Amino acid sequence: MDESFFRSETPTTHTWGDRKNRKTIKVSGHQNTVGVIGAVDPEKGDHEEWLFESINSDVVNSFLWKLSERFPNEQILLIGDNASYHKNQGSEKYPLPPNIQLLFQPPYSPELNPQENVWKIIKDEFKNLLCRTAEELWEIVDMVIALFREHKFIQKI
Repeated sequence: MDESFFRSETPTTHTWGDRKNRKTIKVSGHQNTVGVIGAVDPEKGDHEEWLFESINSDVVNSFLWKLSERFPNEQILLIGDNASYHKNQGSEKYPLPPNIQLLFQPPYSPELNPQENVWKIIKDEFKNLLCRTAEELWEIVDMVIALFREHKFIQKI
């Protein structure tokens, strides 16, 4: 389980083109952000992503219950980082679904989280996009996530 953020003015990348006819992209100077929380099964490749405006313990808890509903007959062991909104899960205020257990990775070790690989693949599709409004950003992130909804992310071990 992990979160990632998409910004309205994504970093531009270089490409091949005619030097005499360079393309420029005007930017608005406004930064809009859409967050996505996700989890992936590195063995089966199944995954779930959910968009949010800002991250907190309520969002994470709602995501866990949604994940539990999607896979009701599975026992799920989720690897999470040490963010406070992950660590709050399983408390009285944020009870865990009965089929989900959390395991926290060591600090500063994103390479141990399979969801990081999913973000890399998805963000590669998001390069060189410019969204002028928060609504446009939300729609495009939702579209990019939808492109990968049926894709299986299988990690080779």
